[in-house]
Amino acid sequence: MGQFSPAWCLIYTRSKQEKKVAGLLSKHNITCLLPLKKEISKRRDRVKVIDEPLFPSYVFVQLQSLTEYTSSLNLEGVCYYVKFNNQIAKISEQEIENIRLLSSVATGVEVSFERFQKGTEYLIEQGPLSGLFCEIIEYKGHHKLLVRVQILQRAVLMNLPVDYLAEVTREKNILVG
Repeated sequence: MGQFSPAWCLIYTRSKQEKKVAGLLSKHNITCLLPLKKEISKRRDRVKVIDEPLFPSYVFVQLQSLTEYTSSLNLEGVCYYVKFNNQIAKISEQEIENIRLLSSVATGVEVSFERFQKGTEYLIEQGPLSGLFCEIIEYKGHHKLLVRVQILQRAVLMNLPVDYLAEVTREKNILVG
């Protein structure tokens, strides 16, 4: 594996094992992030709100050592670490922070596999998502906030009041609006 450097990585789990894996990682004192969203489950006799993983079969892990890497691979429910070119894929702190902010809202969040054209970039200035970089796009006849999760090649879509946004020029890191 070469020289180890601490980083956020991504574990692929067996189906419906995300919560179990996150619990086992926590028991072993390995920092992890399992973003959840609220789903309405309609039963015959009732309607129930349940927490579902935002990204099914994936758990984000902050590895500090090679020991954490090897011990996490031996946990029940873990399949493998996501790799590119035979190297463990590393996730930036900004992307992890964006995912944390998105999972804090937990309602009205939708994950899409579609590829979207680049939209105007914004920085959310108010509310629970303040500090999140996003884009505004037209999706199914509505304006939606879009956050790209590059490592999973997915887009997270949600509604957000426009007055929470300020336009951003990333090249210069200047707020426009």
